[in-house]
Amino acid sequence: MCFEVIANEKDTVSMVDDEETITAYHEAGHAVIGFLLGGQIESVGLYAEADEWLPERFGDCHVNWGRVDANANEQIEREVLTVLAGPVAEMIYTQEEMHPADNPTWAHDWNLADQLCRRMLPDPYSRQTFLTAALMVLRDQIWRDQCWAAIAAVADELLAHESLDADQLSETLRFWTTR
Repeated sequence: MCFEVIANEKDTVSMVDDEETITAYHEAGHAVIGFLLGGQIESVGLYAEADEWLPERFGDCHVNWGRVDANANEQIEREVLTVLAGPVAEMIYTQEEMHPADNPTWAHDWNLADQLCRRMLPDPYSRQTFLTAALMVLRDQIWRDQCWAAIAAVADELLAHESLDADQLSETLRFWTTR
């Protein structure tokens, strides 16, 4: 998958402070896009302990899609967009152009998106074409002021609290996504 991220000058994008901030934007990307696509965000968190199978910097975001057909194309698309939203939000925040497959910290996200797509698109070329288009759609959506403001707000909350549950997230997500 190849696509170009054009670094536009925006007041909300600043120089990278540290790895924890980058991770907060990454996880906030998952949470905001998952919420916008109809999922209930049960929790999102930052974790700094490395072990044998996790990288030094990682977080997680738990999305509850409710009662859905996991094999329906629409559901697969929602999940793929949510998974790839983390790397895209991080690329925008850091103003770095990088393909998710080329960044080891995004390997889990990229592999999961590819695996999800296999159910819908078994042909590798079709799958890569779809994933490329998904990244471009996400980039365009996340750059929108309202979406970026929601991601920044969730990232700020994460940096302040390290983890957020559904109740803590709901007010912030509703405020920024219903304007």
